[in-house]
Amino acid sequence: RFIHFPGLLAAVNEELTALFYRRQYNARIRESRAAVCRQYAEMSSLLERAAVELGEELAPEPMLERRLRQHLAGLGVEAGCGAFRDGRGRLRVEISGKNSQVLEQTEEVDKLSQALGVLLRPDETEPGRVSLVQLEPLVAVAGVAARKKSGETVSGDAGTCFKRQDGTLCVLLCDGMGSGPEANRESALAVRLLEQFLQAGVETEHALLTRALTTLSSALALRGEETGGFTTVDLLQVDLFNGESVLYKFGAAPTYIRKGSQVRRLTGTSLPAGLDSGEQVRPDKTLLKLEPGDCVLMVSDGIVGTQDDQWLRGRLLQFDGQSPKELAASLITQTPEGATDDRTALAVKIGKR
Repeated sequence: RFIHFPGLLAAVNEELTALFYRRQYNARIRESRAAVCRQYAEMSSLLERAAVELGEELAPEPMLERRLRQHLAGLGVEAGCGAFRDGRGRLRVEISGKNSQVLEQTEEVDKLSQALGVLLRPDETEPGRVSLVQLEPLVAVAGVAARKKSGETVSGDAGTCFKRQDGTLCVLLCDGMGSGPEANRESALAVRLLEQFLQAGVETEHALLTRALTTLSSALALRGEETGGFTTVDLLQVDLFNGESVLYKFGAAPTYIRKGSQVRRLTGTSLPAGLDSGEQVRPDKTLLKLEPGDCVLMVSDGIVGTQDDQWLRGRLLQFDGQSPKELAASLITQTPEGATDDRTALAVKIGKR
């Protein structure tokens, strides 16, 4: 018989609780280590692909090079030159030698473009050397408007829009869960990490960018183990050479595509980035073909609120295509009742150069 049974019972319960905590802690350590290993594996794949791209040889264009030499001779420019195609089929022109800087002038670039039959733009210049690359036939005009939740000092939404050197337009919108500084911290982190991936040019294949997004989700999951931080990700990439586009989503609000008199609503089923760091986590991916006149509207979930989105579809159909910024501003200032979260709208219109 135990003389002090309550004390024994309390001691046993305390040791059992400590055992369970140790098991939980060890399980989290194993999960975290597995997530870090997956991140390193994904980074290895990204670096391997980048190395392959850097090692690709340029394909010469003898016919265009002859035209280039004839054009330079007509200008009286004594310089060596070459015309090549990169791995994506984009033309690149290299000119080096005496008086080559004359080709930096806009009017001379236009004349050379006419002579070669390809629109060109300056890429890199240095003393005695000029590099020109093929210019994208499509252009994009973007407009953004945002409003923070009432009572908060900052918005939990973050985004960016930029064009890379290879002619790819990147539009990114992230919505940190909740509102205020904590939500802003998570969404800003996601934007910063993804922009670094995108600017590095690692996603020439869609599967490769999927790996980058998976790495981001894993990083957010590790960061948010104690605080529970996570964010939605809405990423649009548009090839301004041919209009081929891809939309990635991690738990993001619907995206709307207007083509002519039709509005298409694109949604996904994946969880926000940071909620899952497992091997199976993947973003929703939708392939698109955008043409001049098409309009893409990306919004955070605070725009629609608790009501349906017919009013938003109607607003997008009425858009005359003149000012995407005015369209975005009208959406955040005239949202229906029930829209109490941070509100961000980002509109992109595709046009022909």
